[in-house]
Amino acid sequence: NVYRVECGGKEMALKWYHKSTIDKMKNPQEFYENLKANIKKGAPTKNFLWPEELSDWIDGSFGYIMPLRPKGFEELTRFLLWDPKTRRMKASFANITARCNAAINIIEGFRALHNDGYSYQDLNNGNFFIDPQNGDVLICDNDNVSERGVNFGIAGKQRYMAPEVVLGGAPDKRSDRFSLAVILFRMLFIEHPLEGKYSTPPCMTPELEKKFYGSDPVFVLDPEDDRNAANNQLNTNTLRFWKIYPDYIRDLFIQSFGKSSVKPPYDRVIEMTWLDAFVKLRSETVPCPHCGKETFIAPKYSVNCMYCGGQLTCTDSIKFKRFELPAFGGAKLYDGMASDTEGDFHKIIGEVVRNKKDPSKHALRNLTQNTWSVKLPDNTVKTVDPNGIMPINKGFVLTIGRSEGTVE
Repeated sequence: NVYRVECGGKEMALKWYHKSTIDKMKNPQEFYENLKANIKKGAPTKNFLWPEELSDWIDGSFGYIMPLRPKGFEELTRFLLWDPKTRRMKASFANITARCNAAINIIEGFRALHNDGYSYQDLNNGNFFIDPQNGDVLICDNDNVSERGVNFGIAGKQRYMAPEVVLGGAPDKRSDRFSLAVILFRMLFIEHPLEGKYSTPPCMTPELEKKFYGSDPVFVLDPEDDRNAANNQLNTNTLRFWKIYPDYIRDLFIQSFGKSSVKPPYDRVIEMTWLDAFVKLRSETVPCPHCGKETFIAPKYSVNCMYCGGQLTCTDSIKFKRFELPAFGGAKLYDGMASDTEGDFHKIIGEVVRNKKDPSKHALRNLTQNTWSVKLPDNTVKTVDPNGIMPINKGFVLTIGRSEGTVE
């Protein structure tokens, strides 16, 4: 049970393991010692609602203190449930940028956890609390987190387990990567990637569950295997949204749930690849100049707004070492996009603005406290002061700190 308690004048959450629960554990003392070690090591990042203090054993039971979920955060489960009364999802992202931010936060959480030598034991949609307005994420239920390869025998949800774990294998970072792909897929498409016409029988049995999620899972959009093909009765959202997202997002999901991922040697998409993809997706998310809603734009392409159908054309971009920023009004430049190495993917350092007199022309506004420099094609160098703008003209080379971006 989880209780709201006061601890040192501060409201906290107390999670208590009663004896009836502990008696079902594979090795309660090992589980307890793992909790103690995790508390000592500390949370991988501030996004984890991490255990902070562990009680002694009391009459065959124990508990621990952790931070409370702040107001405004919704469990991921609510983003996946339809409310028949309101005829809307129980929770919805404010816009595409917030959805991308949430994905980036979750990916970064997995990456930090793995870099600290941990893996999840029981991962599902109940592990994540999300602020629908901005995509901030808090990761909870971390008492099952352990060193890679350790298995406490926690009975998780097969729908989020990697096939090898469903079949009895020990969880590790590779199995976590499969679970991460399931979480990301559901964040974009609501429905489950392995639940189509083949895997939804009239009566689900434990044997069938093990088959559909373990021994023979099939992606509903697998281009090489249509046994479990998505259909309009079961996969309405998947079919609706699949064509909206760009190829590089679709390709990663095909790779994540294809044969090379569900069969040994379990070739999984790593966190850095997901991170780059969602940072790119967020950079290509812009307000439509016709209707004001967020839609996608790709550098050097003409596309139609997914809402109003109005045409959007992007002729130029600023190309950095790892990322490319579309030269389109409202596109935002984040610190990590400009950095030659890894930077902060949550700190906005620039925004593309449209020329009011000539909407076909754009400039990049400096939103930092530092001065940028720009080299023009004739090799003259100009400076861009904080809150100043740089015209986005072909051949201009922008220097931000030690990083360079070229207008193409």
